[in-house]
Amino acid sequence: MSQPLKLSIVTPSYNTGAYLAPAIQSVLDQDWPDTEYWVMDGGSTDNSIEVLQRAGSRVKWVSEKDKGQSDAINKGFASATGDVFSWLNSDDTYVPGAFRAAMEFLQANPDVDMVYGDANYIDARGNLIGKCVHIEPFSKRRLFHYSDFIVQPATFFRRRAFEAVGGVDVSIHWAMDYDLWLKMAGRFKIAYLPRVLANFRWLADNKTATGSFGRLDEIERITARYGVALPAYNRLERVNLHLQAAAADLKQAKILCSGASFARAVGNVLICPRAMWSLFHPLTWKIIWTGQVLRRRAVRADQSFLQQQKSSAGMTRDT
Repeated sequence: MSQPLKLSIVTPSYNTGAYLAPAIQSVLDQDWPDTEYWVMDGGSTDNSIEVLQRAGSRVKWVSEKDKGQSDAINKGFASATGDVFSWLNSDDTYVPGAFRAAMEFLQANPDVDMVYGDANYIDARGNLIGKCVHIEPFSKRRLFHYSDFIVQPATFFRRRAFEAVGGVDVSIHWAMDYDLWLKMAGRFKIAYLPRVLANFRWLADNKTATGSFGRLDEIERITARYGVALPAYNRLERVNLHLQAAAADLKQAKILCSGASFARAVGNVLICPRAMWSLFHPLTWKIIWTGQVLRRRAVRADQSFLQQQKSSAGMTRDT
């Protein structure tokens, strides 16, 4: 029997002390025998350091100024000694048994360099708000032309693949994970494991939720490296943003501005046949429903959680 693979987990963190403890605990609760865990803190000024100090000796951590999330991830993996890597953002969590499921799959399939599974959306309190419905079995064509259907915390990849593609691109702000998947898909075998491995915390102010046109422009620059246009689902995101702008302008009686935004929305559909045909697929509307309805639910939970934290902090100061 071959030697069990060693797993290295890295958590980039900066001023996310409100969520860091559950993330750490979800790693420590795993049962894979050979796991190391690094938390790369960017010099937090909240209670993150207190959380790390309480975490115990199983957590290796560094707190120092860095160049952002991507830099922290690369620095963490540069210190890691595992055969397999995964990173967990400080507001996400793994589900019980995730490490064993992923590692046993990679152990049994030495030709696979990256495996990803299913994931759930959770709110600020860690409550389930829905399944990540956009995840699908692996298709290189779909990944390049339609959607980033791989949820980052539910992904595990071999060190050799990560190093071969040059790690995470530190110049990318929003879609560094998607860029990494594309680089790996061009050179290595990727597989889908139909099992929930992680929870993605959907917050009102997380990077993806607030990325707007800047995030979509970044994705378009990434795919252009491969001679590929903006993926179809991202094109529909751009359409939605233009429609929102059109509605907002209409409410303010800015008729010309509203008309221009509406024209941009229509134009974005017409120039992308894949986006147009995606509108006739039920899965597209299921994803849209998740993105709109569940986002509102998460925002309400987020506001309630933060208000409770402020109240608790006030009570602590008064006592």
